[in-house]
Order: sequence, then structure tokens, then C-alpha cells
Amino acid sequence: MEITTTEIMTIAKSFADSGMFPDCKSMAQAAVKIQAGREFGIQPFAAMSGIHIIQGKPTIGAGLMAARVKGFGKYDYKVIEHNDNVCSIEYFQGKESIGVSTFTIEDARKAGTKNLDKFPKNMLFARAMSNGVKWFTPDIYEMPVYVPEEMAQVTEDVQAVEIPTPAEPKLRTLNDEQFQAMMVKIRAGEFLKDGVTLVRDWAVANVHLTPEQIAQFTPAEPTPTNNNDFIL
Repeated sequence: MEITTTEIMTIAKSFADSGMFPDCKSMAQAAVKIQAGREFGIQPFAAMSGIHIIQGKPTIGAGLMAARVKGFGKYDYKVIEHNDNVCSIEYFQGKESIGVSTFTIEDARKAGTKNLDKFPKNMLFARAMSNGVKWFTPDIYEMPVYVPEEMAQVTEDVQAVEIPTPAEPKLRTLNDEQFQAMMVKIRAGEFLKDGVTLVRDWAVANVHLTPEQIAQFTPAEPTPTNNNDFIL
């Protein structure tokens, strides 16, 4: 059933206001999920439950992905081996086999898959299914899609949002010529172009000094001037 943009926004508001979907705090977030589902042929409630947008990439639960393969009308699959060590899925176009996707416990460990010891069969199926869809049935989606197991932040069993730790400011490293030019400005008590920040203060906060440069970096209290043409 095709739904309009107005209907998407109305449904999104209802879902967001319900409080039943912890990873959607706003109508806009819910609308993105529903729109993604619309493009993937997934109904709104299933999209809210099964689609996660992680680092700008849509991820879909393995169950929804498997259902899409069977429901698309062009493809089918059969699980030919599935245990705690390996999952192999064979894909078909009509009656013709078009390939086998296999994902092993060794592959999972190399990929750093989380919760592997707790849910190995689930994880292996999800990764084998996702790879098979990318390799053999890519036209069932209009863009690359992933299962949550492929993303470090989310697993299929636990919805989570990773809040990155703020990065430490990156200090600038100067070559000898740049350092000596800076020291001339510092000794002259010059400002940056803003006319407010002393070159000395900027250097203390933003420059990584080598031991040799530290030995030279002993700026005395200068008499400020307003020469603001300093550019490193």
C-alpha cells in the first residue's frame, strides 16, 4: 500500500509520541525510518521495529531481509548448513542456483562481531544473509543495506545508540622553519588576525612541540603589538 508524505508524517508523529520506540525520540527520526521502509517495501510498523539508521547506513534485521528475498518474487533461498560454527545459504533465481553465501565463526571473529558467544547461530545467519543479498539479489533494494550485526554499535537483540567520546583536540606540528617564524612573532608580542589572541597563547593551546622546540619555547612576557598578519 502506497502512502503519501503527509501520511508518513502523521504516522511518524504517532509512533514518536507513543514512547514505544526508544531509538526514535522525534517525529523526524521516525519519519526517516518509515521512509526507508517505504523504499524497501516494508510497512511502517515493521520499519520502526526492524530498521536502524547507523552512521547514515540503513540496517535491517535479518528476518526482514530474508522475508524480502522470498517476497520479492524473483528470488528464493535455502539454508543448507546452520550451526554454531557456520551458516551457508544458497540463493536461487527461479529454479536456478545463483550462488552460496557462507559465513563462519572464524569470519565473525575476524570481523569483531559482538555478542558472538551468546548468539552464534543468529549472528552467523544474519551475516550470511546480508552477504548473500549484496552478492546475489542486490536489486531487491535500491541501495546497499546491512544487518545490525555488521555495525559495531547495534546488535539484533539490543537496540543501542553509541555516543562517541569527544576527540581530543588535534595539535599542530610545525617544521623548523614554521617554528622559528612563530618564535619571531611570539618574541615580538604579536597577535593573530583576530587582533585579540596572542600568538604565544595560540601556540600554547594548539602546537605540539618536539623536545628541541620546547627547549627554545620560553616566551617572556611581551609588549603586545597589533600586527595581525600572522598566518601559519
